[in-house]
Amino acid sequence: MKLASPEYMEEVRRRSNADPEYLELAKGHNASYTLVLEAEPEKGVAERIVVGFDNVDGKIGEVWRGERPTDFTLSAPYGVWVDILRGKMGPTKAIASRKLRTQGPFLQLLQGANRIIRWVEVLRTIPTEFEGAYTQYNLPGQ
Repeated sequence: MKLASPEYMEEVRRRSNADPEYLELAKGHNASYTLVLEAEPEKGVAERIVVGFDNVDGKIGEVWRGERPTDFTLSAPYGVWVDILRGKMGPTKAIASRKLRTQGPFLQLLQGANRIIRWVEVLRTIPTEFEGAYTQYNLPGQ
């Protein structure tokens, strides 16, 4: 599945909501998120991709493509997202080094660090196709 495609986002919802460890860490969490994957034309990623989802009591509810007002916005060049998903860089390190830029209540985001780390682990189990120069890092999934 292509990263951030509608099929991918549905699989993100399905796997996240089926993972007991993630659900325990996310219990009581209510927030909405926009993820911005910035274009990198020089690396074969021609277009900016924007997806979002909401989290209601720890479960991912609706997923969508495109911009909407949300509690948090996380944005980075496409390659940073690839590095996070393939385990080259952790999500908290990406935020701390400002490679992954955030908008929203920063302290609340940091308080959910364990939840975010587990969520990325869940995402790594999804067969994922990357674009452009990043296709060499496609994830086989589990």
